[in-house]
Amino acid sequence: MSPPVLWLVGAAPARKRAEALRAALPDDLQAITLGAAGAPEPALDLGPGPDMAIALEACPSELRPAAVLVLEPGRPPAGLEGLPCPTLSWGAACPGCDAVAPAGPAGAAQALAQAASQGRRWPWLGQVQVNLPLRDLLGRYAPLAASVAVNPEVGIDHQALDSLDQAQIARAAGMLQGRRVSAHLPFMDLSPGSPDPAIARASLERLSKAAGWALELGAVRAVAHLGYSADTHRHLGEFCRRLARGLAPLAARLQEGGCPMVLENTFEPAPAVLLAAREAILRAGGPAVGFCLDVGHAYCFSATSLHDWWRALAPHLGELHLHDNDGAFDYHRPPGCGVVDWDFVKRSLAALESPPLLTMEPHAEPDLWAFLRGLEKVWGTPPPT
Repeated sequence: MSPPVLWLVGAAPARKRAEALRAALPDDLQAITLGAAGAPEPALDLGPGPDMAIALEACPSELRPAAVLVLEPGRPPAGLEGLPCPTLSWGAACPGCDAVAPAGPAGAAQALAQAASQGRRWPWLGQVQVNLPLRDLLGRYAPLAASVAVNPEVGIDHQALDSLDQAQIARAAGMLQGRRVSAHLPFMDLSPGSPDPAIARASLERLSKAAGWALELGAVRAVAHLGYSADTHRHLGEFCRRLARGLAPLAARLQEGGCPMVLENTFEPAPAVLLAAREAILRAGGPAVGFCLDVGHAYCFSATSLHDWWRALAPHLGELHLHDNDGAFDYHRPPGCGVVDWDFVKRSLAALESPPLLTMEPHAEPDLWAFLRGLEKVWGTPPPT
């Protein structure tokens, strides 16, 4: 087994000052320097604008850090929140770092070694689902999913539907044994309520295949989009009747398999669209589907306030999607990095009799760690379950 790796990040003068610190580190730790070029040269030249998130995604597995020390607290590199380990600053507080190491080389070396040994606790990890495309679960993020106790919301998109076979689905199901699994059904360009019968039929074929995979993976919740567009589907009643003809039997099939369907807000201008869809599914003989309130979508795709979305959907809330944005675009930023009222969400969650699934939606591994840190910042430590 290779020794734990420590990242020491800073410009050339800071790396020079850190030579005594490196000499004080235990022999069973491997310290490497990162930063811009300059004597002494870094082991990894990150260019003039170092970004730790990019470094993490680019580095080979044997160089993944067990702890990181920022040598210049006043000039922190970008992307610190996206690192999967304790991050310390040397001698002074640093935005984005988890803790401060002593200014003296011996004390700093001791603190860094201890941090690498203990790792970082992620108190929200067991409390949330994390979106994970099915192809990535079986591909580039398979080692991460195996080594981190993540509860995935498996994304089943058109590329998975066209490229994976039954043996791969069985392998994914084996990988997910013992995890709390949810599923996100495909949605890109799908319109199960389309007035064009061929489009509706193709959409339902995609959704049906994905629903079957969700059940095979042991999912306990399946998120579906309506495919609604206010400009195209101007008669809401007709849209919902067409939608319900296909979604009612699909929702019933999922319900019978222990995987209730929830309808997610996307481009709907107001909750009335989702409420009408739910009623239409009931009238068509389907189960009482719930809702997935995407708090980020409520801000960037709708003029309706989050308070009004919550008031309307809360009685049937089965899931929350958690991410932040600036109110103009669906950036999927970590909680606390945008305009979402996280205090309101926390208070409203506490008032619910039955808590919904909480699902984070990062789009890359560094985003996962940044999202977990973000939840700690906006909500503190989760209550015991």
